[in-house]
Amino acid sequence: MSNQKEKTTHKAVRLAIIRIEKARPNIVSDKRKMSVAAVAEEAGVSRALIHRDCPDLLERIKGGVNKGVRQQRDAKHTELNEYKERNRELRSEVAELKAMLAKVQSQNATLIRKNMALSCGSAKNSNITQIVYSK
Repeated sequence: MSNQKEKTTHKAVRLAIIRIEKARPNIVSDKRKMSVAAVAEEAGVSRALIHRDCPDLLERIKGGVNKGVRQQRDAKHTELNEYKERNRELRSEVAELKAMLAKVQSQNATLIRKNMALSCGSAKNSNITQIVYSK
């Protein structure tokens, strides 16, 4: 007799957990979060009975309590890692572009200096022949 009653309460608790997980409870509010108290109220048993007789279901209840929070945290962590990787890529690109800019600025300064030297030389003396060197 005791074994049959235990099976009945175990089944009632299990079904209450399923109804709360699917957000379709019969007794408690569907806005209520998964907890031992909510499951006990939904199943019509005491919280102590769940703790005493249903340790396997107790783990399922506790696992469902922070499930949403864990999923949000994991999603944010993944998103953060993606942003960090993108930041690393952009920083290396900025460093590469700065190096290219420094090289172009150096070449530009050299060409300006050569241009000034040639224009000053040709303005002073009209007998100067310009020699063009090709690279």
